[in-house]
Amino acid sequence: MQTNKSFIIIVISLVLLASGLAYLNFSSAGNDTPIETTDSNAPMAKPFSYDDYFISVRDTISPILKLKIDSLERLIKTDTGNYQANVMLARLYDEAHLSLISASYVFDIATKLNDERSWFNAGFKFYDFAANTSDTGAQIYASKMAITSFEKVVAINEHNLEAKNAMAICYVQNDLDIMKGVQILKDVVKRDSNNVQANYTLGMLSRRSGQWDKARIRFEKLAKLDPLNSEAYFYLGETYSSLNMKKEAIIAYETCMSLIPNQESKDEIKKLIDNLKQTK
Repeated sequence: MQTNKSFIIIVISLVLLASGLAYLNFSSAGNDTPIETTDSNAPMAKPFSYDDYFISVRDTISPILKLKIDSLERLIKTDTGNYQANVMLARLYDEAHLSLISASYVFDIATKLNDERSWFNAGFKFYDFAANTSDTGAQIYASKMAITSFEKVVAINEHNLEAKNAMAICYVQNDLDIMKGVQILKDVVKRDSNNVQANYTLGMLSRRSGQWDKARIRFEKLAKLDPLNSEAYFYLGETYSSLNMKKEAIIAYETCMSLIPNQESKDEIKKLIDNLKQTK
């Protein structure tokens, strides 16, 4: 959860322009759980097809790289137990900047080895792709594949909290099953009340749905767990402001400012502080 300059500025702008009421497609509910609302008149997006995607991007691979890939793919068809070829293919597709295809080969490796580490690697390959693509269909597909992989991890080792955190985020980020994501996160904090990632995600979910009392609990916890995390203090300041706790909000924002090296971000936070001081 390192501070990202542009992200912080965007969030600050949302606070200034919309008084913190972002993510209006969620409404408040108890126990950290946002409720999704849907637009029944929204056009249906064409379902993502991995096979179609695979065919469409093959022509983008350089001829030399494609020769190597074709040779290995033929080897896999004749020697189905050769997972080393899958390893090499995953690397070659990464080299071609086709990380979704690379992830599919890592998934194949996990299927063959069926161990915790392999499934974990597969899950994070899909997770990473989902976090970085702008293609919603591909993102949903990758998130579902990541969930499948992380479920395998947890089936082998139910104490793998990193896998549970990532799986919960996959459920939440595309609204695949927000309730299930929340329940997984609650299981994580039940096992480890000081788990930074789970507390952060629950705090952000409470923020999204305007459950500021619950968000306060999460962000205060984060500030104690990671006192040098400027992001935690920023959201804590936003939360206090939304709860009309102006004095506490100012202190949180000032702490955030002291932890951010970028002067532009400092100036934006200073505007929030000045605005709080000017309001009654």
